[in-house]
Amino acid sequence: MQTELCPKVAKCPLFNGTLLKRAGSEESYKNLYCKSGTKKWLECKRLQTAEKTGKCPDWVLPNSSLSIDEIVKKMKEKGELA
Repeated sequence: MQTELCPKVAKCPLFNGTLLKRAGSEESYKNLYCKSGTKKWLECKRLQTAEKTGKCPDWVLPNSSLSIDEIVKKMKEKGELA
């Protein structure tokens, strides 16, 4: 049985190993979100942010405690979003 992957894995720095320095944490996120089917992808704050704004900053993790509106506000404050 092939694992169904998030549609954003090709460009996701978390999935591709360039976001986190701890490999164990990275693998945990991949297993909990990236490789766990549509229901879990839809819970991923990185995916939600990218869908809303067209991009996702590196400081957003899949399980961020911030709401999407709070993330967008913070992105604007940091000059990451117009």
